Amino acid sequence: KGGGATLDGRFVADAQTEADRRVEAALLKALAGAFPDVTVVGEESSEGALDIEVAQGEEAAERENAAVRQAPRRSAEGALAASAAAGWPEALLSPVEAPRVVVYVDPLDGTNEYAAGEREAITVLMGVAVDGRPVAGVIHQPFFGYDASKGAEQQGALGRTVWGGPGAGVRGNGVVMEATVADPPPLRACLQRNLRDKRQEPCCAALQVEPACKISATGYHWLRILEGSAHCNLMLRKASKKWDSCAGEALLVAAGGGVTDTCGRLYDYSHRPHAVQNLCGLVGFADWELGKRVTRTIAETIAPLGEYPYDVEDDSVLPGTEIHAESAIPV
Repeated sequence: KGGGATLDGRFVADAQTEADRRVEAALLKALAGAFPDVTVVGEESSEGALDIEVAQGEEAAERENAAVRQAPRRSAEGALAASAAAGWPEALLSPVEAPRVVVYVDPLDGTNEYAAGEREAITVLMGVAVDGRPVAGVIHQPFFGYDASKGAEQQGALGRTVWGGPGAGVRGNGVVMEATVADPPPLRACLQRNLRDKRQEPCCAALQVEPACKISATGYHWLRILEGSAHCNLMLRKASKKWDSCAGEALLVAAGGGVTDTCGRLYDYSHRPHAVQNLCGLVGFADWELGKRVTRTIAETIAPLGEYPYDVEDDSVLPGTEIHAESAIPV
């Protein structure tokens, strides 16, 4: 479905698989059935891919989603009661008007990795924003615990789901948050597999980066940071979309960190079809004070290289919110 060139001139295609389309079709149908008035933005449907899937596999999709349609529906009151029983904070139990809510869905994050045979780094992402700010995130990692040296029949139990948001913390079945990296330096950073911009190398040098991983799967980066096996991730170019970052931002904020653009500005997640791209890059971090230091260093390092990202017109960037600036506007 497109692609781009690396710094050494190689073209890297952005793959799309049947798994992407079928997972999203099932998720969108389930969400529409449960919350018909809420705006849901899915990667494949936003890019027109589900039109192909419907035309080619309507009968199969009908069979797969029959169980979704037949599942019992809870009333709003029932959903709130279930949330209270699960221990959600009082502040999160008030009803929210549907027009204020946007749900971002990435049915298979890390598609290129998946197509190349990678399994454990693959995730399914769902992020919920209210009034433009991420309030809840779900990251499902279906192949967590996968052993590439074993056949399918020899694998043990696989998968985990991490969920939560500000005020609720980070929760989920199979959550492992035991590893803790030492304070930098070195700065343990999750990077993309392919180098596509001139800013990454000088920033890594200035930040004294030691790669925690080089893999093109943003959801996996969020998990590595949440687990404490990485300090941050760096994507200093226009590559990611709101469905890549919404869930991760909600979870990292819940854990005391956050997500910003390349230079420390916050994104607005209100529904804007023309602004689903994070045109000004993406930096995620587990600790707010660390995030200030990282984004300040990046801003200072890339200033001699050009105007990016301040020359980019992106009305999803919240002006005046540089987290490392003394005059930052609170959001």
